[in-house]
Amino acid sequence: MTSAAGPVDLWWHIGPYGPPLPGRALLRHAVAVRHARPPDTVTVVRDPSGRPALAPAQNLPPLCLTAAHSGPVTVAALIATPWGGTRIGIDIEHLASLPPPALLHYALRPDERAALADRPATARKEDFLTLWTAKEAVAKALGWPLLRALVDVEIALCPRPALARLGHDRAPLGWQLLPLNLPGTPHTVTLAVHHPPSSPRRESPWTSPAGPH
Repeated sequence: MTSAAGPVDLWWHIGPYGPPLPGRALLRHAVAVRHARPPDTVTVVRDPSGRPALAPAQNLPPLCLTAAHSGPVTVAALIATPWGGTRIGIDIEHLASLPPPALLHYALRPDERAALADRPATARKEDFLTLWTAKEAVAKALGWPLLRALVDVEIALCPRPALARLGHDRAPLGWQLLPLNLPGTPHTVTLAVHHPPSSPRRESPWTSPAGPH
């Protein structure tokens, strides 16, 4: 898929209910396919902020990695970062019904709750999931804990999901929120991409698969 920061490899795995496929396993597979090498030669670790990252000394170009799972579905994404600065985060969720008001009050900021209340009742569950996955995707891109995202990440719902506030910054630049549709699953998925405005948009010399997996 295409983002403002360049091509993003998106992968997903839908398995039987039970323990999901670990995100690191799907990321190892994604990196291995991208660079035509066996998955057991790819090592994914966590960086100091808890984000997935490639272990050093693997003869691989710089890549930014992210993964998430919900129920039987695991999603993963990666992007080449030859100049650094670009960050991505992904989140996936599924709910049978809209959370109760007490949870909405805890999970969303006042402007987010107001925007949700203005939406048709039939759309509110999906809109809540869009807000939630966007907030968590941004937090994952930054390496923030979820509790900080509930306070310091604010999402504008309309006309399309966008990052409205990041901490004290009410005009955060370089962020793109991409809602994703996964065939065969009712889950809501959002990918957050941060491409610093000062960084050149790059055309990666590395080839990658162009479609769902």
